[in-house]
Amino acid sequence: MENLPGPWSPGPNSNGVAPLSLQIFRIVWDSQRSPLRAEFRFDRNDPLIVSVTFRPAIGPPVTWKIGRDLLHDGLLAPTGIGDVRVWPRISRGRPMLRLRLERCGMRVLFELDLHRVEDWLFETYDLVPPGEELTGLDWDALVANPLEDH
Repeated sequence: MENLPGPWSPGPNSNGVAPLSLQIFRIVWDSQRSPLRAEFRFDRNDPLIVSVTFRPAIGPPVTWKIGRDLLHDGLLAPTGIGDVRVWPRISRGRPMLRLRLERCGMRVLFELDLHRVEDWLFETYDLVPPGEELTGLDWDALVANPLEDH
């Protein structure tokens, strides 16, 4: 599992954090694992979320938006309800991160290298520290614009 550059991973972006591209596994059964690539992206202009693009061997890429704090909390303990759940796990003697996504009654389970995700995620916290995601947001404009339409 290496952070290899590819056609979708141009290196550091204008936001200062390079995308994380890594091989992950779709878990069908504990004995059956299908590899695929995933790319994690962080945008300092939308610091509450992480975009994860899954690139299966067959079919189009699929992007999910996951809360950055949810992803962080899942490094330590099971977290999430509803569509996104994340939890740490030892798998084949290595610390891994399980990510379960659900949409319209269909579920998919992925397994990722916990340390690779953790290291990358901490880079995003270096860029936008926890608790400062909404610093600089123009609250007056945010509240005024919807009210002006009525």
